[in-house]
Amino acid sequence: MKDPIGGHPTRGEQLDVLVQIVADLANPGDAVLDLGCGTGYLEHLLVARRDDLVLTGVDRKGSALDEARERFGERVTFAEGDLTEPAAIQIPGRRFRFVVSVLTFHDLTDAQKRATLSWARDRLSDDGLILIYDRIRLDQPALFPAQQAIWRRIERVHGAAMRTADSFAAYEADLSDTNRPARLDDYRDWFSGLGMASQVLHLHGNVGLIGAAPQ
Repeated sequence: MKDPIGGHPTRGEQLDVLVQIVADLANPGDAVLDLGCGTGYLEHLLVARRDDLVLTGVDRKGSALDEARERFGERVTFAEGDLTEPAAIQIPGRRFRFVVSVLTFHDLTDAQKRATLSWARDRLSDDGLILIYDRIRLDQPALFPAQQAIWRRIERVHGAAMRTADSFAAYEADLSDTNRPARLDDYRDWFSGLGMASQVLHLHGNVGLIGAAPQ
C-alpha cells in the first residue's frame, strides 16, 4: 500500500517509530484504536508487523473508509465518526491498549482536542498508551530562526521541505481553522488533567510523537 501522504519528508521515520512502540509493547490480542485512520495506511503497517492485534479505525470520511474496508475486509473494524464530536462515535465497547492518532489533531480546536483525549482516556486500558503524532505549535519568536535552520537541514537531507514560513509572524498568520497545532505545554496540561504522565517520544522539526500513560 502506498502512503497517501508520502511527500512528507520525515513521516516514514516517525510512523516507523510509532509502529515499533506498538509492536514491541503489545501482547497478542491487544486492541488498537486509530483516530483519523483515513484509508488505513497505519493499519497496513501494523498488520505487517503484528498480525495478532485487534485493530479499529475511525474517520469522518466515508469514502476513505469504503476504500479501507475494501482493502482489509473483516480483518480491521472501521467506524465513521467525527472527532469534533467524539461522544457520538460508535465503536466496539472494549478497552484499548493503544489509542493512536496520526496528523489529525491539528485539524481540531483546542476544546475538541481536549474532549477527544478525554474520550480516548475513558476507553484506554489501565496499562494503555495514547500516542499522538502531530505538528507541535511553535510559540517562541526568539527561537524561530533556529527552527528555520532545522527545516532547511531537513530539506537538504531528505530532498523535500516541511511546512515552513519566512518569519514568525508569517508562521502565525498561516494558522487557520484547519491548522491548529497545540503547544507541548498544552498537551502536558491536558494529559495531567486526565491523570496521565506524558512526554515527547520522538521529535523531528516541529512534528512530534507524544506518548501518555495512566499514572
